[in-house]
Order: sequence, then structure tokens, then C-alpha cells
Amino acid sequence: MVDKSAKWITSLREDIRKACGDGWMVRGIGNGHVQKVQLTVRFEDGKRSSIVLGPKAKSDPDFIPWVGTSTGWILNISKDISFTMKSKSKDLAEAYELVKQKRQSGLSGKLDWEKLSTKFKIHKTSNGNKGTRVWNRNYRTTIDRTLLIISSEPPMSSGHSVLKTLVERHGGKPGSASRRLRVQYAAEFLRFAFRNGASKSWLPPKDLKIFIGEKVAINQVREDERILKSS
Repeated sequence: MVDKSAKWITSLREDIRKACGDGWMVRGIGNGHVQKVQLTVRFEDGKRSSIVLGPKAKSDPDFIPWVGTSTGWILNISKDISFTMKSKSKDLAEAYELVKQKRQSGLSGKLDWEKLSTKFKIHKTSNGNKGTRVWNRNYRTTIDRTLLIISSEPPMSSGHSVLKTLVERHGGKPGSASRRLRVQYAAEFLRFAFRNGASKSWLPPKDLKIFIGEKVAINQVREDERILKSS
């Protein structure tokens, strides 16, 4: 049986080699179903250097597992490390420490959500006029509302709380297309934020049905109304 994870692993490794060089490799290490992410660089003289990306303790809430949903984060931080190694003449471990310091000072604590939303907009509109139209029609209002929710009091601390508040304020009917799209667009932005340095707590749940809800069949509504009238 073919390992279903092989496709995302192969794609991630190809993307990292294209962005960082042929000597750059990633893999999962450790015992158990949840593995750590190991980044290895093979230099021209044949020597290798390796580091673990993210917290080493699996109990840490910001632990990054070797799974498909981590690929964007792994790719982006690998690019940052590669750039730092080249621009500042640092070895792998030193470059990683500098990248972590930069991310912690720039995006941890009080996150710069406005900057992230601008970066997300550029990402979504990069294909020209079509992208701009899609953004204005589909994303703009939802992302603006998401930013207001994130900056509201009491402060939000997770992607789950953001989506919960979004549907409470702007959701629409459970199971409706408008509600489903609002949740999907906001979740897409939160996943983008994680890939670009936000902590893992901002990731939305994999299953969004809890926020989207389900349509109530018209026959069920009529039956409920009949029971109420006869009681």
C-alpha cells in the first residue's frame, strides 16, 4: 500500500531544494505517531549539519509535528534560515537562532495582524486583475471582520475563538453557502498567519463543520411547527 503522506513529503522536499539548494533536506524523526521535524544541510565538502525545527518537547503548545499541515511553516522557516546563512555568513544552528529571535520579536506576543493581512492580500492578488476582483468580492469583508475580532477585548488567543466569534457576529444561517465561505476564508487567513510566524494556537481546527453548521431540512421544520401547534 502506498503511503498517503509520501505526496506532501515529496512536494515539500522539492520546494525546499528549489528555494534553498540541493543539499537541503527535511524528514520526521523520533518514536511514535507524532514526529519532530529535522532540517539537514549537506555542504559542498560533504559535511552535514542538522537541527530540530520548533520546540523539541511534544508537550509544548507550539510544537511543530511532521505532518502535512506543517508544510507551509517548514518551507517558510527553511527559506528564512537559508537567507540568513548566506547574508550573515552563519552556520545552520546560528542562523536558526537569529531567525527565531527575529520571529519572536516581530510576531510573538502582540502579533502584527495588519502586516499579516497585507501580506495575505498580496499573496491572493498576485495574479493580477483577476486576483484583485476575487479579493474584493470574496475575501475583503471577511478578513476585515476577522481583524476586528482579533483586536477586540478581551483579546483572542486562538483560531478556534476567532472563528467562533465570527459566526456569532456574522455567520448567517447554519449550513448556508455564505456562512461556509466566511468560515473558509477566515480559516485560510489563519493558516497563512501560522505559516508566516504566528504561533500554532492560531491554526483553525481541521474540521470546520462545528462553525459552518448544517442546514435544517424544510420537512423537519414543518414537523417541528406541527408538534408545537398541537402541544
